[in-house]
Amino acid sequence: MIPTATLPEQAQFHMNPRAVVVLDADGNLLRVTAGFAGLVQRPASELLHTNLAELLPGPETRLLPQLLREALSGRPVDFTAELPLQRGTITVLLLPRPAAAGQPAGLYGVAQPVGPEAATQLLLERQRQLATILDTTADVVFVLGVDDGQYRFLYVNHAFETTTGLPTGQVVGRLVTEIIPEPALGEVVQYYQQAVATRQTVTWQETSEYPNGRKTGEVSVTPVFGADGSCQLVGTVHDLTRQKEAEARLEASNERFHYALKATTDAVYDWNIAADTLYWGEGFEALFGHRLAQNPAPFHKWGDYVAPAEYARVVAGLRHAAFETSNVFWQERYCFQRADGSWAAVFDRGYILRDEQGRAFRMIGAMQDVSVQKEAEEQQRLLLKRLEKQNADLQQFTYIVSHNLRAPLANSLGYATLLGKVDKNSSVFEESLRHLHTSLQLLDAVVADVSSILSVRDQQGSLRPESVVLAEVCQQALQSLETQLAACGGQVLCYIPEHLAVMGSRAYFHSIFHNLLSNAIKYRADARPLRINIDATRQPDGRMQIRVEDNGQGFDPERGDVFQLYRRFHPDTPGRGIGLYLVKTHVESMNGHISVRSAVDAGTQFTLLF
Repeated sequence: MIPTATLPEQAQFHMNPRAVVVLDADGNLLRVTAGFAGLVQRPASELLHTNLAELLPGPETRLLPQLLREALSGRPVDFTAELPLQRGTITVLLLPRPAAAGQPAGLYGVAQPVGPEAATQLLLERQRQLATILDTTADVVFVLGVDDGQYRFLYVNHAFETTTGLPTGQVVGRLVTEIIPEPALGEVVQYYQQAVATRQTVTWQETSEYPNGRKTGEVSVTPVFGADGSCQLVGTVHDLTRQKEAEARLEASNERFHYALKATTDAVYDWNIAADTLYWGEGFEALFGHRLAQNPAPFHKWGDYVAPAEYARVVAGLRHAAFETSNVFWQERYCFQRADGSWAAVFDRGYILRDEQGRAFRMIGAMQDVSVQKEAEEQQRLLLKRLEKQNADLQQFTYIVSHNLRAPLANSLGYATLLGKVDKNSSVFEESLRHLHTSLQLLDAVVADVSSILSVRDQQGSLRPESVVLAEVCQQALQSLETQLAACGGQVLCYIPEHLAVMGSRAYFHSIFHNLLSNAIKYRADARPLRINIDATRQPDGRMQIRVEDNGQGFDPERGDVFQLYRRFHPDTPGRGIGLYLVKTHVESMNGHISVRSAVDAGTQFTLLF
């Protein structure tokens, strides 16, 4: 050790035959003695500001920053290093140099050569240390001797045995052709040849069968050449078997998931709650037509297509379930807008994943388009409602018809029996014959009504909608009633736009206009001229509204349903009470709705919606 107080002055320092240097904290040479310059065989002027790591190639270079820090902390450090170009081995002692005269703290370095015997001992010790290190590493390490195109194992570490299942004693000294199995052997030898020919490290992935099973690893071999031209290959293998198996399982799982997505008609999604993004499966675009500019997409993009009236219940409700409850299941039915602007009825359900503290961090779900099912359910509901109504109407119809048939039929049978018992030339016979004729006329009228009603009901199921121009059909109905209108001095004002059309049955609309107009004429008020107003308009919700209004006698709606079969409010006026029943039947068969407002001696207004 060199005492600080006895160090030579600057001039003497440079001429000092001993190998001494002054270093800064990073290992850069600030001052160099002639002895050190001679040891490394480079001029002292070239060494200034050179880093010590550049002068000592080998493993020590990687350790030098740590050694410098230890020496700067106040503890002397020594180490052994090989000089370049195989000029021998030296030991280096690093000593702390206190700060002085404005100069920062640094280090002194003292080097001296090591004799052949000591060098050999150091080499053996280094090899022992290296073997210990290599046997404790998890990667496989091996050394191959290269001789006339043959590659022989000179060394393998403990990881080689545990990975392959081949004992070290059965590997060292044998050729690679005896150890590495086909088909990997041919490819491996090519890589060895490439490394030797290029003098560069070669890396590849290799899969081979060993006693411990199929192994996949990332292999690197580096050629090391001796002074006599001999070559060895130093190889490392990083075992990728578990990683590759995991990748294979993941790939298989992803493949199953991919085909599952293709097999389902649902829009499967994955909500990353922390990032607030939704990853969509292929079903989203297929079902709803929205092209995803990015996937995952922001959560709010989904919410933008939920029906506004249902936003609070669905979107806010989902966030409430995720953040303010401990629920793991969520489901809702709502309307979702497609790319073309139409609305789909969806059934949405998901599973919420929570951490140990119960916080939601992910949700896997699926949106199912149930528009067809919902439409079918609605059609079924309407059909059931219609059947219930038809059943009630049928019961009413059966009762009324049987009642109306019973009286004229009983009278006809009575008079027919009486005619067979009285003198044909008597007045009783003539009167009975006259009553029989009247009863048969009433019976014929009832049968005609039954035929008309049944005919209308039979045609309901076979209705084929067509575009009906309302003004044209209304004018045709008016033409058939011109004589009656002229006779009573009535006036009809039609405000239906010329080209306004609605889908339905032309015959049904003609019957509707004819019955409503003929009723207005029949039940007009004697105190004032008849006036009928007809208009039709398209409503904001898309429905068609038709109104027929008159200033006739009117009636009291509290007395019953004006559309009921054979219901009559004006018994003094001839009629059978079937016209409005047919009107309502026609309207409902075209999926329409009819309502009426009326007041006695004020008039009546019928409103039809399609």
